[in-house]
Amino acid sequence: MRKEKSNIRFWAVVTLFVLCCFNAVAQDIVENKSELLPGENIEEKIKKNFFLRADVTKTDCYVGEPLMAVFKAYSRLDANSQVLKRPSLSGFSVIEMVDAYSNEARVEKYRGENYNVHLIRKVQLFPIQPGTFTIEPAEVESVIHLRDDDGRSGLRNFFRRRRDDGLLDRQLTFTTPPVQIKVSALPVEEQPDDFSGAVGDFNVGIQMDDTIVVARQPAIVKLVISGTGNFPLVTEPHISWSPEAEISGPTVDEQVNKYSFPLSGMKTFQFTIVHRDSGSFSIPPVRFSFFDPVSKKYKTAESGELKYTVSQTAGHKADESGQMIFKNKEERPLHLYYFGIIVVVILGVIIFILTRKK
Repeated sequence: MRKEKSNIRFWAVVTLFVLCCFNAVAQDIVENKSELLPGENIEEKIKKNFFLRADVTKTDCYVGEPLMAVFKAYSRLDANSQVLKRPSLSGFSVIEMVDAYSNEARVEKYRGENYNVHLIRKVQLFPIQPGTFTIEPAEVESVIHLRDDDGRSGLRNFFRRRRDDGLLDRQLTFTTPPVQIKVSALPVEEQPDDFSGAVGDFNVGIQMDDTIVVARQPAIVKLVISGTGNFPLVTEPHISWSPEAEISGPTVDEQVNKYSFPLSGMKTFQFTIVHRDSGSFSIPPVRFSFFDPVSKKYKTAESGELKYTVSQTAGHKADESGQMIFKNKEERPLHLYYFGIIVVVILGVIIFILTRKK
């Protein structure tokens, strides 16, 4: 009895495992709808099983607010297709989210059905100015291959069919519908005086590799703005430098993850700073204002205060008046030593020659 129960449990587990495997495989199976059944309308069949879609994350946004646009072709038919035109995106700063577009299809579910999906274009958009802008359609030309159902049925006839049996070809051009984006100007009310157009969610920090530097030697100061948002439009915020510092730069380094939405990463402004005199100095907290489209409010990020010390340059000493006094050790010039060695060698040679003659 126990043995029979064990066998039942074993086969139940095996059956469940097989069903799970079949379900996992079925998730990636696309049913081919190229067979034209009796009574089916060709145009309706193509319309239902081959189409383009344009998806945008939003159609109403602010200037500088990032949005994503994705254009795809969905198919459950045998077809040969080529992209005639990718959508134009005038009025926006554009970042491509794909390195290269390939012909490989991915299986995606749409309205409960699996489709072979080809990516036409995937971008992040940053509106440059207020107004209403139209994302122009993408165009794809396809030759659709339909097979006419000749009434044959059964497994034997299925394997006897050739690919070109009763082939019905249709050459068509498909387009995505145009998409209108309404871009609103950023609110003027409560806009900070130092606001320069950044939209998103940001942090700011200021740093030095070493807070003890040497006078008259260049040191590096980095201002880092990190977070998510329209990094291409982020500009250098105001920094209150010490009046005794000599500043050059900045050089700008932008490191962003273009594959994520919204755009994330950091932008670094690197400065070179030189102090002539020693002492203790500081850079007050740096403020960076931005507009947060989620809360629809202006916010200000603030760094900490950066303190650093400038030490005396080696070989120099400052007197009480603050002037630099140069003090060098007394050293005999090296050329005098060389001259002395040469004289000794010459005298040695002369003495050797005279003693030899005797």
